[in-house]
Amino acid sequence: MTIIEDQQAKYLIKSLQHHPSPYLIFCKDVGVEWMNQSAQYVFDTSEINDIGIAPILSHGTSKKIEAIGSSFQSDLELSLREIKFFLRSRIHEIPLDKDESFFLIEVLAQSEAALDALKNTISCLENDRIDMAYQKQYDLATGDLVSVETLLRLKDENGDIIPNDQLIPLVEGESLFSLVVLASMQKLKEIFAFKKDKKLDFTVFLNVSAYTVMQENFCNLILDFVKENDLNPGDLGLEITETAELEDRSRASEYFEKLKKHGIPLALDDFGAGYSSLSYLRDLPITLVKLDKDFSRTVSEEDTQELVRFVVTICNNMELGMLAEGIETEEQEKTFLELGCHKGQGYFHHRPQFLKDFEEEF
Repeated sequence: MTIIEDQQAKYLIKSLQHHPSPYLIFCKDVGVEWMNQSAQYVFDTSEINDIGIAPILSHGTSKKIEAIGSSFQSDLELSLREIKFFLRSRIHEIPLDKDESFFLIEVLAQSEAALDALKNTISCLENDRIDMAYQKQYDLATGDLVSVETLLRLKDENGDIIPNDQLIPLVEGESLFSLVVLASMQKLKEIFAFKKDKKLDFTVFLNVSAYTVMQENFCNLILDFVKENDLNPGDLGLEITETAELEDRSRASEYFEKLKKHGIPLALDDFGAGYSSLSYLRDLPITLVKLDKDFSRTVSEEDTQELVRFVVTICNNMELGMLAEGIETEEQEKTFLELGCHKGQGYFHHRPQFLKDFEEEF
């Protein structure tokens, strides 16, 4: 008898078949045995064999858990036909008779818009409609290239770029952003091969959410990538956005310190846009502060200039790097230099380019 023939599982299947959230049933010895209609919609399949899940470790052994089940959250490694990705899930381990149990997997997408964004993002991954654009970051005084920011670009079926605000805030806000990490790292291999061929020396910053960096498998993924691609300290950096709140500062500090010790600089993106930026600098081993682009837009105003001077003082005292985003005019560049901010990026210096066009400038 398979798990889904059990009376308890049959009840779950009937109750969850039309639930708006994606659900799957997974058995250790068999794999995926069932998925509801929402999961079929997101994964664009009704075939169980199209979906694979890496082994799930049980989190509970007490008699109480054996009686009522257990629940925990984890980033699952999924395979869908020819691709692999990570997907944030809530996993319910449900006990059966004879010391058996099965796992009910709930994909954490809490809105219809998030489900559509998840489906579209998976489609982009599967059909190789994901790319990276690169924007240069400069020493404002000398004009020298110091680093490059990577910017995720997803494309629709016609090859047109999907505006990031149509997908990224949804999947990131729903804690689904880590699903693009593996594909992003595959794309990064191209620019590191180009750097090595041309003997270029600058840091490539991968733009990721704080939520993604906090996942337990993320550090190992990054460190494995560094090793497999024979990268030197400072070759790869991480730009961390504040859009996902860092609730566990001690764990974040542990993860960040591990990355920093392996030569991976950490930049705090959009600094000044969130209320907790200053405590991040106190609690986390950040190496670079990136001023939110709104500072560039208003840098001619005295209040903004006072704030920039304040951040410059903090960065100097803490021996942190500092970079202004969104510089669009020569006057803005000049003002930042006068205020003590010596690095910057923006359309005045360089517009994001795909790798083919980026390479032609060297």
